[in-house]
Amino acid sequence: MTLRFFVIIGTLILMCFVTSLLVSYRYFFTLPTINENIKDYQNRELLSLEIALNREFVFLKTLNYDYSVWDDSYDYMTSFDKDYIESNYVDDTFKSLKIDGVFIYDMNFKQVYGHTFDYIQEQSFELPEFDLNTHLPNRTILPYKKNTSERFGFLSTEHGPVMFASHVIQRTNKTGEPVGSIVFIKKVRKSQVAMMAEVAQVKLSYSIINDDSATQNLLVLNGGIQNEGIATERQRILLDINGNPLLKMNIEHHHQRLPVLFDLYLVIILIMFFVASIIGFFVVNRFFITPLINGASAINLMLLKNDLQPLHFKNQFLEMRVLINGFNSLIKEVKKQNEQLEKISKVDELTQIYNRRAFEEIYTLQWHDAHNQKTTLGLMLIDVDYFKLYNDFYGHQEGDCALQALCRVLKETAQSNNGIAARYGGEEFILLFNQLSFEQFELISQQLRKNVNALKLPHKGSKVSDVLTISVGCAFATAKAMDNESITAKSLIKDADVMLYEAKNTGRDRALIKSI
Repeated sequence: MTLRFFVIIGTLILMCFVTSLLVSYRYFFTLPTINENIKDYQNRELLSLEIALNREFVFLKTLNYDYSVWDDSYDYMTSFDKDYIESNYVDDTFKSLKIDGVFIYDMNFKQVYGHTFDYIQEQSFELPEFDLNTHLPNRTILPYKKNTSERFGFLSTEHGPVMFASHVIQRTNKTGEPVGSIVFIKKVRKSQVAMMAEVAQVKLSYSIINDDSATQNLLVLNGGIQNEGIATERQRILLDINGNPLLKMNIEHHHQRLPVLFDLYLVIILIMFFVASIIGFFVVNRFFITPLINGASAINLMLLKNDLQPLHFKNQFLEMRVLINGFNSLIKEVKKQNEQLEKISKVDELTQIYNRRAFEEIYTLQWHDAHNQKTTLGLMLIDVDYFKLYNDFYGHQEGDCALQALCRVLKETAQSNNGIAARYGGEEFILLFNQLSFEQFELISQQLRKNVNALKLPHKGSKVSDVLTISVGCAFATAKAMDNESITAKSLIKDADVMLYEAKNTGRDRALIKSI
């Protein structure tokens, strides 16, 4: 067996082995993981869509409740005073509440008042379907069954599907027997569907169902997560209040494709490996095997002639650059994917602001910029006062809600002043500002504390206030200080931490600043 033949056989065996290994790994390990991740992602999209729909009903139900459980509405059912209607159900009411109709019924399903007004087109229209003495099946919209005070859902009308919410009319203190009910309606519009699609991050369209037989195998949108496979798009139906199919929702998932065994990346990897193997063989053959054979022949010839001479081989591995460039392309793609994952990992899941890792990266860059350009840099280290007592008193769920409300204030404050906000750890947060004057920085710190107080989040466990407060430790590096080599990024954070410690030890609910 010659060396060249051995290398050829070895190259072929290696190519077959690597191909089998990559295909097997993808089939048994990668594909199941990808399938499960895509399935979880699509289930979250469906759940988000359901939540967005429920949110629309919650808003409509809340408005309806405010009008139904009201002494003025209760008194109207006995007096039928026109002043009540003229004061509360003018056209501007519909526009401000973003509803399209109000109907009032007595306990015998008789409509005592009804008015529809398209708040978008600003014109009235008729809905005969709400004459419950004529359309008896629609009486299900009223909450007159035992132990039922409200109803909500969809209803089909000649002007298209509408959302409705109804509640029995009671006094404000809920005393006395119900004397009727109030129904609020809202048209189903494309803009509303588009907003739901934006929340769920899907493409969404709908159509009115005219043939029930075409929807027999379709699932209900608010029927919970079903054990379905992966799909680029799927359909769901919405039922009216009587359980009849009303709308068909066409859902297209966001950038999701069915995984295949030989996808583009695997094919590229295999092609690159085959090319590299062939190039490698020719490189080895040209720069190693051939010179070796030629050298061996030359040595044998020299032995025969008994004339030993130095061997000179010119061996330039220029062709290896092709293989390097190929693998660099693969590395570039892997780095791109890692950067995307890195971006996702920089946001705190609870508060939706930067996490500590992201902050440290941004802070390092801004510190160097400020140091090089000799501009100001300010830090605000924030701690929620007595937050452990808050969690002990209200529970961790309410504690999370409080942190979310706080972070909305922090984020708004930071963004309005070209700064950033990040969660530094637990109930500790940090704000970073550059190119501000000391006066501006000081004003922001005081205003931030006031804005948090203005949230008026009750905190009975606090020892300084009845509402949730914060302590703020600030460190401000002047342009002159940035020219001082003793001032470092770590020392500025340490100064802010010292100020925070001082603010907490001197009574909390205050902001202390150290200017360097």
